[in-house]
Amino acid sequence: MKYDFTQYVTKDSVMALDGRNKLEVMDQLITRAADLTKLSRDVIFRLTWKREQMMTTGVGGMLALPHIRVNDINRPYVLVGVCENPIEDYQGQDDQPVRVIVFTVAPDENQEAYLQLLSSISRRLRNPALIEELIANVSTPAQILDIIKRENA
Repeated sequence: MKYDFTQYVTKDSVMALDGRNKLEVMDQLITRAADLTKLSRDVIFRLTWKREQMMTTGVGGMLALPHIRVNDINRPYVLVGVCENPIEDYQGQDDQPVRVIVFTVAPDENQEAYLQLLSSISRRLRNPALIEELIANVSTPAQILDIIKRENA
């Protein structure tokens, strides 16, 4: 089976992020992830920051791909946040500010499926024109969802 992350992106998992630094925007994503997954916000927060301390998830090209694996969920959740402000302190691999963050919370049991899901996100979003289009639509999450779903075609 070929994994496509867009099947896990919903109107509730797309959001404009108004934070001004990494902690603020990640806090917004973590709070939404807790609401969607029904997991403890504290657990998601701890796992997310533990992962960030291992290595930055800022992959370059204004994109960050934070991801965690947890017990107690039966499917992945993919949140797409577009930052209203450039996040200068994200520590992307290219030292550029981050503007698009795709946060994945996935079940812990299937490593292969998890890697394929992350790969599908990276493949699709390492497109500078797509990133620019997402940023241009930061104030309209419904349009961001349409853009992401359209890219699936």
